[in-house]
Order: sequence, then C-alpha cells, then structure tokens
Amino acid sequence: MGQRLEQAIKRYHDIQEKNLLGGGIQHIERQHNRGKLTARERIDVLIDPGTFEELGSCVGTTGMRMDGREALAPCDGAVVGTALANQRPIMIYAPDFTVLGGSTAIQHLLKFAKVLEMAARWGIPMVNLLDSSGGRLGHTDVAPAGVDWQFKLQSLYSGVIPQITVLMGPCIAGGAYLPTLCDFLLMSRISANMWLGGPRQTQAATSEVFDKNVGGADYHMQFSGSADTVGEDDEETIKQCRKLLRYLPQNFREAPPEWESSDDPLRKTPALNDLVPDNFDETYDMHAVIEQLADKGEYLEIKDEYAKSLVTCFCRLDGQPVGIVASNPKYPGGMTINACDKYYRFLQALDAYNIPLINLVDTPPVVPGEAEEKLGLNRHTGKILDVYATTTVPKISVVLREAYADAGSMVMGGVKSMGADLTYAWPIARFAVEASTANYCELYGKGIEEDAYEVYLNRSREKVDVFEVGHTWTAQMVDEIILPEDTRRKLIKALSLARNKHEKLPDRAKNHTAPPV
Repeated sequence: MGQRLEQAIKRYHDIQEKNLLGGGIQHIERQHNRGKLTARERIDVLIDPGTFEELGSCVGTTGMRMDGREALAPCDGAVVGTALANQRPIMIYAPDFTVLGGSTAIQHLLKFAKVLEMAARWGIPMVNLLDSSGGRLGHTDVAPAGVDWQFKLQSLYSGVIPQITVLMGPCIAGGAYLPTLCDFLLMSRISANMWLGGPRQTQAATSEVFDKNVGGADYHMQFSGSADTVGEDDEETIKQCRKLLRYLPQNFREAPPEWESSDDPLRKTPALNDLVPDNFDETYDMHAVIEQLADKGEYLEIKDEYAKSLVTCFCRLDGQPVGIVASNPKYPGGMTINACDKYYRFLQALDAYNIPLINLVDTPPVVPGEAEEKLGLNRHTGKILDVYATTTVPKISVVLREAYADAGSMVMGGVKSMGADLTYAWPIARFAVEASTANYCELYGKGIEEDAYEVYLNRSREKVDVFEVGHTWTAQMVDEIILPEDTRRKLIKALSLARNKHEKLPDRAKNHTAPPV
C-alpha cells in the first residue's frame, strides 16, 4: 500500500469515527435524557440489521457563525443512505439533532434533495426520521437556498414513491411543510411538535400565548388531522413505520406486496351475526367487524382519533393489502367535514399506490347544520364524489345495515354507477334518501301542500328493504345479498376477480381533476 493511499484511508476512518459521535458525547447524553434516540439509533430501529449503506458521509462542514466562530458539523447534520426494511430497499434521511440541533443549511438540504431524486429514480420509498430545529440561523451558511427545491421535489414525486415522515422532535415554520407534503406523518407523543408559527414566534407576532400541547402529537391527531399515527416514543413510532411499509408498494408502478397468510381464506365469520345488532337503533363498534374480516384480526388504523365516525385502515385479506373505509355507528356525526378530509386523503393514497378499497357501510347521511354548512360541507362532500369517481383501483362495498343518501349510497360505494366494482349487502340492509323519521306536517304546519307530504317529503324517508332493492334496483345498487358469515370469503373472492382491473380515465391535458376543495 502506498503512503498516499494509507493516509487517505486513515483520513476516511477518522471522518467515520467523528460521524458516529455526531455533535459529541455531551449532546448524545442530552438527547437520551429527553427520551429521544440519536439519528443513527433511529435508523437501526427502522431497518433490517446491518443493511444501512450511508451516502454523503464525508460531507462535513465547518460552519462559520455570524460572530466569526467556527461550528463543526459532521455530515452537515444529515445522515442519509439506503437500507432494507422488511427485506425491501428504502431511502433514509435523518437529521442529527446532536449536530447544531439538526438545523438545515445548504449542504444539508442538498443531501436531502439528492437522495429524494435518487429514491424517485430507483423507485424506492423515502423515509424521513425528522428531528430538526429548522434553518441554521446565525450562521453564514444559511438555509433558504435549497428549501424551495426540496418542496418542489416532494410535490413532483408525490404519488410516485411513498414518502413517509416519522416526526420525533420540533418542526417549525417552513420546515413544517416537509411532513405535510408526505403521504403519511407518524408522530412521537413525548417529543414531536409541529407548528407553522411556534409559541415564541406566535407570541412575538400576535401577542397570543397558547398552551404547550398545541402542536403536539395528540393535538395533530385529534384536532388538525395532520398526524396519521401516534407512538409513545421514538422506538414505537419507528416500528409503526416499519409496519406501514409492509402495506405499501415500492412505487406507483408496482402492486402492493403480498405476504404469505396463515389465515384460511375460506374462514367463515359467524361472530358477525351477533356483533352487528339487527335493531337499527343500537350502536356497535366497527373495529370489531374489521377484526373478524382481516387476516388474524390485524390492521393498521390511520387517523384513529380524528373524525371517529369514519374508520380508515390497512389490513390484509388472504395476504393481499387493502384499504378499508368504514362508517362507525359507535360515534355520531356521519360524514362531517373532518370525515370528508380523512376519507379524501386516504383514498388518494390508495389510488396512487394501487391498493384496493373496501367500504363497510352502515351510516346515516351527511348531517346538515349551520356550523358544518358555514365551513363548506357541500364543498367537502363534493371532493369525495370526485375522488371516488376518479379512483381506478378495485372498489368493493358491503352494506351491513343502512345506506342513506350521499354518505351511505354514493361516497361509500352503495350506488353502482359511481364506480363500485361489486356491491354486496347483508339480508337486513335497507336503503333510503334520508334518515329522518320526523313528521314534516308537525314541523312545518299547514304551509305544506296536502299532497307534498306523501308524494315527496314522506317518500324521501321511506326505508327500502334490501330484498325490494333486489327486485327493483339490482342493476344500480346491489350485486348480491350475502350472509354475514360469508363476508370475508366473498371479499377475498372479489379481490381475486378484480386483481387485473384496468380502468383508464378520459384523456386530458393534465393528469388530475379540479375537485372542490
């Protein structure tokens, strides 16, 4: 070995040793004392052991502060590279909070942008293990150069490869757009916070002082609907990401991955006869139904604490990933504005990544009222109609008990002409235009024409039994009446039949519609 090569190898090893220490032992201990893992520890939780291949490890800067002092930044605070998760390749971006608070500057942002481009070119998912204080303020190497490029690339590759952010630290101002532009956002309860204007910025700008819980994981799960799942800490949240990746394809060209199932595809579900009451006024929890249908009762719920009248989740049927959208009679409200947002976002992801949709229907219609109307209820339900009609993945619906008006019939797949491939109904199912049982004559008094009550007002609330539907509306509404205990088997068969479905939308200059949003 020549002297030059020997010196170069020694230099390489010195850099790698410094990289492993990040910002130093003191900052690593501080990270651990906050209940957080370091960037490299997080990567180890996410990936199959020993598969991480770092990129840009020698991109380290000696940042210059505004006061002239130097600030060492190994990897420029960004650990990036490829690895295997569930034996499939992924790309990883992990800001190192021990290095200048994981702050972003030019080299840092270029590393992110380059690996995102690589991931899109190679057709592999992009996972962001995010823990960053934002732009590297107070340094000559400032952040804005590159942020615009980052956001543009995220938008261009949306729906091309899965983009997932696991948020385990602060995420403020412009940095908050990174997780927002991803397909899925997973947040750690003990450490994640996300604001466009953080507490200090907001107080300085408007004098408003808000609670420290605003912007936390539970806040974004329950109120803003930005979070898709919440874990107790870094490790649990990252493991949720591993689980999520098992349901997603590598890119938009592939089918979702099928895993060998030990659950009998012919298994009957007689428990559904008792889980779902035949008294329409009794409620029940739709989660219990999903447990009966899914392989081994396992599913991954998305936005479980947001718009709880609607359940959105991934599960497998005979090993094939599917997305379930189900009304949940346990919680009142029907198809609210928040439920529309939840449904719309989930269905967009299913369609982008070729994952079949299954609707489990037992719902009242959209519930009117001044509060919801003021916020644009009609506009939000309209965008559900748009996304459902233009979604080209297999769409299968099962009406368990009730399908009323827009929420039960059109946007949940109860009306065949909206694009459902197969619509099944249980023997107790019934259909109607509206759910109300009030006496309109008593409500409106004598101002109603005598024949209006019978001809329109009363008829609109008439509940049509599924067997009547079978006699008169079969072509438009129901393909077959099925027994509750056969539901799992019927769904698996339907998925098999629709596996090679090919539906092409009308040619247009742009590859998207213009829905009411």
